[in-house]
Amino acid sequence: MGNIIVSAYLRKMFIAYCVFISLINCRAQGIEIKNGWYYINGDKFFIKGIGYETHTRPGQVPWVYEFDADIIKFDLNRIKEAGFNTIRTWGALSEEELQLVEQSGLKVLFGIWIDPAGDFGDETFVQSALNHVSSVLSYSKKYSCILGYLIMNEPQVNSIYNSGAENLISLWKSIIEIINAKHPGVPVSFSNSMVGDYIGMDIFNFAAYNAYIYNPVTLSKSSGYRGFLQWLKDRRSPDKPFIITEYGLSVSPGVSLTEYGYGKNTVDQQKEGDLLMYRQLIDADAQGGCVFQYHDGWWKGGNEFIHDPNPEEWFGLIGFTSEFDKTGETRPAWGGFKRYNKAIITNPKNEHIYQEKIPLEIYSSEDVFSFKIFIEDSVVFEKILDGNYFSENLSLTFEDSIKDVLLDFRFFNSNNDTLKSEVISILYTKNMIELPKLKFEILPGELLPDARNYMNIHVVKDSLFLINDNKIDYAFHPHLGFDPGQAKSKVMEFREGTWTYLDFFEIPEDTKVATFSAGFTITYGQFQKRICAQKILLWEDWAEPIAASELITGVNYSTNDSVKKKSTIKLFPAYPNPFNQSTTIKYFIPSGKIIKEPASLKIYNILGQELTVIENLDILPGVHVLHFNSSELSSGMYFYSLVIGDLVLVKKFIVID
Repeated sequence: MGNIIVSAYLRKMFIAYCVFISLINCRAQGIEIKNGWYYINGDKFFIKGIGYETHTRPGQVPWVYEFDADIIKFDLNRIKEAGFNTIRTWGALSEEELQLVEQSGLKVLFGIWIDPAGDFGDETFVQSALNHVSSVLSYSKKYSCILGYLIMNEPQVNSIYNSGAENLISLWKSIIEIINAKHPGVPVSFSNSMVGDYIGMDIFNFAAYNAYIYNPVTLSKSSGYRGFLQWLKDRRSPDKPFIITEYGLSVSPGVSLTEYGYGKNTVDQQKEGDLLMYRQLIDADAQGGCVFQYHDGWWKGGNEFIHDPNPEEWFGLIGFTSEFDKTGETRPAWGGFKRYNKAIITNPKNEHIYQEKIPLEIYSSEDVFSFKIFIEDSVVFEKILDGNYFSENLSLTFEDSIKDVLLDFRFFNSNNDTLKSEVISILYTKNMIELPKLKFEILPGELLPDARNYMNIHVVKDSLFLINDNKIDYAFHPHLGFDPGQAKSKVMEFREGTWTYLDFFEIPEDTKVATFSAGFTITYGQFQKRICAQKILLWEDWAEPIAASELITGVNYSTNDSVKKKSTIKLFPAYPNPFNQSTTIKYFIPSGKIIKEPASLKIYNILGQELTVIENLDILPGVHVLHFNSSELSSGMYFYSLVIGDLVLVKKFIVID
């Protein structure tokens, strides 16, 4: 007991000493969000981040706290030496750990772990979460290294659906109130994922997403990594910082594939893929990203003393040779990031089209003295830097009215040694140009679980651009855990410059949110650009309290800001339609809807004459299926009507021979 008391006393003395040193060496960080960017003490800030956990080396688990100041200092110093300026955490760092981060000069996206699978409507759960946040803020509020709070990680659709979206939004608002009161001026968000692409970000100060190149198919196939992230940026975070809080590749044992996957990537694939995602998130106009993660997590497979083949254990840029290896060995990706972080080119961006002046924006490290831009081995711009941030416009002159341009950036130290080189591919034009057009409709316009939704895709070519292999990719993501979804592709055969195609996806029964997308790659010389489109459909109105405003069709708010949900009976289009002999007709009764009147389905001809009546339909909540046989009907158009009391819903179908 005496040793425990002494240990606790020394720990308190250590914290007090660190706070004193911090007051001497650190001044308050003025955090401001302006024009969609972080500013710190007036300087524009790009997040060069990495996911970091303390006490999770071999033989350790995150829920058993062990403090080792020396190893944390070693880690933070190595992270800084690789050019990172921010760490991202999941659970809250202790005060003694947070103090070491403050002293290191690094910033932190500070995670506070609230169970994303909790019961958000349970008073005990909610109060426990709020108490935890208050407890953490009692000390975290003293530290200026906190760039933002992340109050949850990857909440899944089923958890939100089962607990009530209105309860989760209420919990988030309560947590935000606590943070704003105790640590004013520090931004708040949560780490979303592609499963949460439907969630609006209005109540948060910045948008944060975990995004991996291999999942879901809307990201890996149809829209592409940059295309999907650009879509999220434009629709969820146009005026706020947009941060990718996780991206990475696992090098778990196994036979690697040619494409990046969840595990079984080689160390070279990890390096190439991680840096590809880094570049593409910048091209998608993100304000930073955090690679996942600093070192392997042996604990994730269930036995912290053994490095299991579970892919979750192998994402680290640093691996351990044994249970007793405390420092680890860097993988090739570590050196790749160390070199890449020397100079982050946020402008110009790949896949972008520029007219007249080309913006230049660069975040460089201390040892970058100058840079040059080459086009075909000729220097078109050079600059000696006088700080870590550079912004200017580049003017180019070409004889051609449109030209594909490879801008070769080369960065040098004061001895003229090359520190980094990177090529940015752009299209330069003197005049406005039109791109090929892509759009699609989802038929019907409502999500149909346990049935088919059709994609009616339209593409219009432009004579200026070629389409790679004339191939289009289209996909459906059901938001069921981490199910990647379904992807298809088609070779387009154009007629007079247009192509239209109708296809379908089988929608799983439990689907409550679905993202549909399509995309193809256009080229002009060496320039390439992904053209893509996406749409999200919600089942019923369960997500309205939390969904992005564009997905909500008519929401009324009461004075206490709770959402009054709509409860509507629905009659769906027949499938197939047109049809021969038989078709399927579905209707929906919402939960909580008590129906006392009998329900029937009536068939009419175009003269309004009643032909068939199906009586005593099921009126319990849920989706109900009727199989209709048309053997007694001749070819032609008919109307079918769902009748429940005074409610009459009508649609049409066509019978063919």
